[in-house]
Amino acid sequence: MVFKDYVELLSKEFGVEIETTGDACAFSLGSGDGENVEILMQGIEDKGTLLTCADLCEPPLEGRERLFQTLLEANDLYGDTAGAMLSLNPRTGRVRLQRYDDMDVLSQLGPARALTVFADTAAAWKRLIADFRDAPSKESDDMSKPFDAMMV
Repeated sequence: MVFKDYVELLSKEFGVEIETTGDACAFSLGSGDGENVEILMQGIEDKGTLLTCADLCEPPLEGRERLFQTLLEANDLYGDTAGAMLSLNPRTGRVRLQRYDDMDVLSQLGPARALTVFADTAAAWKRLIADFRDAPSKESDDMSKPFDAMMV
């Protein structure tokens, strides 16, 4: 499947027009808790792969080491990221959630469902990072298991 066809399928499922610019598009999607998540999707045509990204936030200065440890632990077997990966964008210094998927597989599973799970996961991590920002730094805090795994 090519990116443009995938976005058309996604547009039909959501009932809205999603405009593409070449092999990419950006839009806002509401998560299950009502928080809007900015989504960037890019098609990698030669591999039939879709890259989906969400910019989460700038990491807080206080407690960064603990936060980064939590992000790395969440990436372990993708247990707390619903199959996505948390990273620090080297260009912006912001935390992002990203995921690579085969477009043919996603089109069979239902693109809207997969994207909704991604947006819900991004919103959950945005809240968790905000909690790091607001929480006092204590070694006794167990923030390493922020929520149960959300898998598609």
